[in-house]
Amino acid sequence: MVSGVWSLLRLFNDHDDDTRTPDMDESTGLAETMLGLDGFRVLSVRETPTELIVRVETTATLVGCSGCGVRAESQDRMPIEIRDLSCFGRPVRLVWVKRRWRCRQVECTAKTWTELSPEVLARQLITWRGGVEACRQVGELARPVSRVAAEFGVCWWTIMNAVIEHGTRLVDDPARIGLVTQLGVDETSFLAANRDHHTIYATGLVDLERHVMIDMFGGNTASGLRKWTGKADPEWLARVQVVATDLTDSYRAGLKPDLTHVTLSADPFHVVRAGNRCLDKIRRRVQNETLGHRGRKDDPLYRIRKLMLTGAERLDEKGRDRILLGLRIGDPDDAVLGGWLAKESVREVYLTTDRAQAKVLLDKAIAGCLNDEVPEIISLGTTLNKWRTEILNYHDTRASNGPTEGLNLCVKKVKRCGHGFRRFDHYRLRVLLHTGGITWPARPRPPHIRSRHTPHSNA
Repeated sequence: MVSGVWSLLRLFNDHDDDTRTPDMDESTGLAETMLGLDGFRVLSVRETPTELIVRVETTATLVGCSGCGVRAESQDRMPIEIRDLSCFGRPVRLVWVKRRWRCRQVECTAKTWTELSPEVLARQLITWRGGVEACRQVGELARPVSRVAAEFGVCWWTIMNAVIEHGTRLVDDPARIGLVTQLGVDETSFLAANRDHHTIYATGLVDLERHVMIDMFGGNTASGLRKWTGKADPEWLARVQVVATDLTDSYRAGLKPDLTHVTLSADPFHVVRAGNRCLDKIRRRVQNETLGHRGRKDDPLYRIRKLMLTGAERLDEKGRDRILLGLRIGDPDDAVLGGWLAKESVREVYLTTDRAQAKVLLDKAIAGCLNDEVPEIISLGTTLNKWRTEILNYHDTRASNGPTEGLNLCVKKVKRCGHGFRRFDHYRLRVLLHTGGITWPARPRPPHIRSRHTPHSNA
């Protein structure tokens, strides 16, 4: 049901400036307060079954010619329709009765022009504040563009253009990034593999201290990272002290030559995951060699697969007995047992906070893996030896990709709500709007209304 202000305004439909009365000015003043557009006044309000139609005009009465400065004359009016923020749960269509001004000076080159307003950009179907709200809905709240477009009653591209218009300024703001001393680098999937292309990845760069996404570029290659660092500010790069990454040679190579001064730290999660993958590979191979098929729920090794991935210090006596029983039945050559011990030797490196002790444990794990006969364990030892310095650097910097992995969940949320992306620049913009630490325009917080839980209002 239309509010009292809108009902009153319907009595004054289609009146121009010459027929306005003091009573009308008082009633429309209330409507203009509710409208909240500076420089506009309400002419009429009409309700339809699907929307509110609000006719407005500017309050300007004296306009000078931009060419000669002489007072311009109103020639005619041209109504244009614009979408605005919803009112009381109903879509709003603004009909701006736009004036066309004319300069009567013969020698003036301006001739005629239409009035402009900062609240409505030229050739836009949505108001400035509507575009800001649409950008916040898509960016901060990670809503699908199609849903926001349906609520505003415009097409997909109208909302996406508003996101680009308002969101690019927020993403490119230098104050958004600031000083970064610990940088995290990790990849996520951008497009899944199909018959036309392989899996396409995107690399995210994260401020590990503020837990915000700094930037994102396509691919996961050394050249891509090298290209990104080559475009970055050298003074900003010089302040980066630590870079945390997974066990990917491309990222380590991509830090040269612009980030050779940093301390590279191997992420503990990925190091331990390398041990877990080694154990899983051995278990699957032994499973096929002994039983001739993949793991099934009653197979001895398959039944203890999750227990073997659990830290030994977290197992109770019952759990340890189940592992020993499963290995005794399903592991005739003790290959899986060797993989489990190798995995535990990798985990022991992170059970201590002392670098000297961690160095002894890591060297012991590398030597044990390289001297083993199982090929998967030897491969694990080779990986640990290649990343030995970076693994030990964690005990000095305590920098991990934990914040990066957490933001990757938000990146996947944006990817899901987008229902697929065709353009990487749109994907990057929406990811940074959601995870990039954007300072969104301030919104007033209304005072609490009294209730039985809060008997006194703070209004």
